[in-house]
Amino acid sequence: MATLGGQARIMIGPRSVTFAPIHDLGLIVVDEEHDASYKNEEGIRYHARDLAVALAGFSKCPIVLGSATPSSESFANSRRGRYRLLRLSRRVNDRALAQVEIVDLRREAADARKVSEGQIATASKSTNGAAANGSARGEEASRDAVPLSSALIAALRANLASGGQSIVFLNRRGFHNFLQCRICGNVIACPNCSVSMTFHMRDRSIRCHYCGNHAAAPDACPECHGFGLKGQGFGTERLAETLAQMMPEARIERMDSDTSGLKGARTRMLAELRAREIDILVGTQMITKGFDFPGVTLAAVVLADMALNMPDFRSAERTFQLLTQVAGRAGRGERPGRVIIQTYAPNHYSIRAAKDQDYARFIRRELQLRRDLMYPPFARIAMVRIEGVDPQRVRRVAEAVAKTLGKTATPEGIRVLGPAPAPIERIKQRYRWQVMIKSRELKPMREALAGMRAEVEAIAERDDVYLAIDIDPVRML
Repeated sequence: MATLGGQARIMIGPRSVTFAPIHDLGLIVVDEEHDASYKNEEGIRYHARDLAVALAGFSKCPIVLGSATPSSESFANSRRGRYRLLRLSRRVNDRALAQVEIVDLRREAADARKVSEGQIATASKSTNGAAANGSARGEEASRDAVPLSSALIAALRANLASGGQSIVFLNRRGFHNFLQCRICGNVIACPNCSVSMTFHMRDRSIRCHYCGNHAAAPDACPECHGFGLKGQGFGTERLAETLAQMMPEARIERMDSDTSGLKGARTRMLAELRAREIDILVGTQMITKGFDFPGVTLAAVVLADMALNMPDFRSAERTFQLLTQVAGRAGRGERPGRVIIQTYAPNHYSIRAAKDQDYARFIRRELQLRRDLMYPPFARIAMVRIEGVDPQRVRRVAEAVAKTLGKTATPEGIRVLGPAPAPIERIKQRYRWQVMIKSRELKPMREALAGMRAEVEAIAERDDVYLAIDIDPVRML
């Protein structure tokens, strides 16, 4: 907080100061206003950006919502005249935007199969099948490896040779996504959540990224007691190790919640990056957040379509925002920047628009889809979440919620979707169901929710089931 002509000004980040007792406000700035972390999803549910807008209204002071990729809701508010849209058409010192390239991983996989088939055929003729088996095992190993295209590897090596720094983004941590037994097929799952345990090589542990449960990785399968456990998939830990094997001369660091959790670790890594003591920084979403490092001339996205497969109507918007944020890290100094985006969905509109860094084109397509499907910003939605330790009671309450809300449903007014298990049905030994309600107007939706709560809450309390209403939810999981 600082003063501006005798008045206070505040900048609100993801850890909001919206509730601070600040008087005589002269200016409020909400940086990266599109960021989902502004939404508090536990206890009292609120969106810090929206509260900041309300606070500015009460204080009669201006508010600036800043973002290179504004949320669809904020952009729609500017079109409706509620906000004034101010565009920054040039980068600092008129620097050019980074050049963005898309690598089609489907084509890479096809080329790799052709090479492997040729090697197997050649080996079969020359060694009577023995070498063919070895090549086949090599092909199997390549399928499990991190998908690093020849174009990306060449770009990383060239950038290293020229003295540039690189960041490599993968929004998944750990070494393997899960351990699976090749004898019985069992996947080691979290005992508290309906998700698999992630394998971490550093301490050879398996961890749940939802409840924090962890244990030493077993040698034998807990189901069949055989020794067929094998890691599947990859995360930032395995990515960093793979890059280190390919480029042993490079100084590689990894920044994710596993490595930056210790006090001062993140500050140290950022200082080393700024001092050019790191050649390649591998990391999750935290490396995309507004850092300004002039030495970074190459930014890479290993799997751009990961978020597109999430069961969330905002998945395309989040993908575009994330790719644009990554692209913005490269070329912030005197040297031009280059961005490589690897994807299995190269023709998706969010990825094509991110390649051209064309927000206007993306938001036109996105808003059209939202209008057709009756999603924000053309409707208000609320999520009723039902949680409890007994799955049958949770389901029974969820059905009661949907039935009660269904009494107010109309084709053009209120729509009710569900009940259905949450995409992650169990977290911390609590089963989770949800019911979504859509409405063109907020008032009838609030009235329907209030009536539902009055009718169902007593049933929920009797069955020891927790009922939560989240208006304008940000995450759908």
